[in-house]
Amino acid sequence: MSDKEKRELAESIEETLYDPTADWQFLLMVIVSILIALMLLLPKIYLRNEIYYQSRAIDRLETQYGALLEEHKLLSRKVEGMKVKNQILDTLF
Repeated sequence: MSDKEKRELAESIEETLYDPTADWQFLLMVIVSILIALMLLLPKIYLRNEIYYQSRAIDRLETQYGALLEEHKLLSRKVEGMKVKNQILDTLF
């Protein structure tokens, strides 16, 4: 084997062993793109969660409001009944 053939063989081995995807610059680009994707997606995820929990709280408050309105109607009827009863009793005495 001549020196030229040996050099060619060594160069071909180096070319097959060199992996451009394992380069540190490629790794840096992957990390930067992941960070950019996270910066874009995290606010969206946070806002969706906040909207979800706020809507649950609003729904719970609306349910309580409806129950309180019904209770108010019931108490108003009782008060009216007591007023009528009191007026009747006042007229008797």
